[in-house]
Amino acid sequence: MASNGTPHPKELAHKPLADGMYFGESPRYHDGQLYISDMTGRTIYTIDAATGQKSVLVEVENQPNGMCFTDDGALIYSSMFDAKLYRYKDGEHALYSDMSAVMTGYCGDMAIDAAGRVYMDDTGARVLHGEPPKPGRMLLVGTDGKVSIAADSIIFPNACMISPDGRALYVGETFGCGLLRYDIDPATGALSNRQQAWAPSALTGKTDDDPRVSMIGIDGGCMDAEGGLWLSMLGLEQWVRLDPQGNVTHRIRTEGHATACSLGGEDGKTLFLVTNWVPEGENLFKAMVAKRTRCTVSTARVEIGRGAARP
Repeated sequence: MASNGTPHPKELAHKPLADGMYFGESPRYHDGQLYISDMTGRTIYTIDAATGQKSVLVEVENQPNGMCFTDDGALIYSSMFDAKLYRYKDGEHALYSDMSAVMTGYCGDMAIDAAGRVYMDDTGARVLHGEPPKPGRMLLVGTDGKVSIAADSIIFPNACMISPDGRALYVGETFGCGLLRYDIDPATGALSNRQQAWAPSALTGKTDDDPRVSMIGIDGGCMDAEGGLWLSMLGLEQWVRLDPQGNVTHRIRTEGHATACSLGGEDGKTLFLVTNWVPEGENLFKAMVAKRTRCTVSTARVEIGRGAARP
């Protein structure tokens, strides 16, 4: 039993699927393939979920990051440095939204709701251009491409997940070291009732003001059919699953930064895991810019499948 009286998390193994990228982000499974942004490699790849074969889908000069799929199968992908979203389907690309008048940092993770509204992390700082981390926001992109601010004062927002019932949005704070929850207005998509849903201190015993927590925050994440959350614990080199009550039920360990994850596969029970390696002792952002990082994708089999959560 853990010190708080709950059972120890169940440890799961994972196996390699693909490599050969610089810095992977935002994996998304669709129609038998995994889509992944190689951020500093400036490329979106598809990866065959069975063989691991990697193919170039599109090159993005201003660096891709967050992605999501519309209900009609179109891929919406981000262009970080110029704050734009593009729509890709059947080999054709089109501008979906220009967020440059609103964006204060970079496009981060994103999710699309059942009405077609996109929730986008605005990191709040251009950290790859030397700016120190500072509070960011959640942006809401309507089906007409218009952009509004849905929430603010989020310390480097990362991960973006909509619950299976569509009523709640979860977002991680990478440098705030917490997980936030918002209610979603079904008519307008507006966010309200901000709550602190979970904090990594449940794993580490360290408080948020402890300097040792600076790189243990949440990076990516996804949700399963039971409302459980798989969270990528960046500097802790592991993914953990929280049940709806906030208990840590499962753990997957890696060697490197646990950056992102996504459920998929034929039965929805394959968890795709993105690990990024940074040379020992180097600053993460400087190593990314210098392309001194490397990325691998691996898979784990889980008990609870994908379900209706988004992405």
